[in-house]
Amino acid sequence: MKNHKDECQTNCSCNTPVNNPSQVDRNEIWTGIEYQVAGHMAWEGMLTEALAICRGVHERYHPAKHNPFNEIECGDHYARALASWGVLIGLSGFEYHGPAGQLAFDPRITPDNFKSIFTAAQGWGSLIQKQQPNHQLNRLELKWGSLPLNRLTVALTEKPAKAAVIAQLDGDRVNTKHDLVNNKCIIHLDNLTLNAGQNLEVTLDF
Repeated sequence: MKNHKDECQTNCSCNTPVNNPSQVDRNEIWTGIEYQVAGHMAWEGMLTEALAICRGVHERYHPAKHNPFNEIECGDHYARALASWGVLIGLSGFEYHGPAGQLAFDPRITPDNFKSIFTAAQGWGSLIQKQQPNHQLNRLELKWGSLPLNRLTVALTEKPAKAAVIAQLDGDRVNTKHDLVNNKCIIHLDNLTLNAGQNLEVTLDF
């Protein structure tokens, strides 16, 4: 299609007539692309812009006007709108490496009082963070499955020279080591596995 007269139509099916505007993708609203842009903005700290895009999608599919569970693109229940999950990940600052047992989160929104869902290869649960001056609490609550964990990284409000770190699994002390890198605390765990219903709580004082 390199010789196509209109580059905006290059996503059309090859058998679509050039003069059939009802089949041209450029006339559609690509909700999934909007979510991708919003997710990228969240990662880059552009929260106002990211949330404005999401608000626009919300208003477009407001229940008073449309089905809020059917964000239409090429057809009903189009899969690309599931890119909205990327916005959640971006706002959570969530990073996960299953084989290495590494998990990190750095909330972009309300970091002083944050809670969100997370999913991993073998389980899912909640991320919780509460921040006060010179004190921080991070908690993983596993609701289902299991979560092998060798390293947990959390973001701090500042760049402390040292920190006291205490990790507890359901109230029992867990042996850890930690490194401070800029405003991140990397907590090394000894092949820990969380099972459904268990909570890992980490407190940091600096």
